[in-house]
Amino acid sequence: MTTQPKDPETDSDRPANRGLRILEAGLLVAGSAFLGGLAVAFWHRKSLTKLRQPVTEPHPVPVEEDVETE
Repeated sequence: MTTQPKDPETDSDRPANRGLRILEAGLLVAGSAFLGGLAVAFWHRKSLTKLRQPVTEPHPVPVEEDVETE
């Protein structure tokens, strides 16, 4: 049984290719998260607009005191 000698060029390219793959995967994940966030914001734009508006406090209702007569 004979073994093939390893090609030194393919061994030296492996770490660079691995780093490039990790970078590409990271960019893909970041881009996907960014575009997903934009899609959700666009989908719920009416709800987000309502949340940005200030909440108005209702005017207090005067409370009548109960006066007991004997």
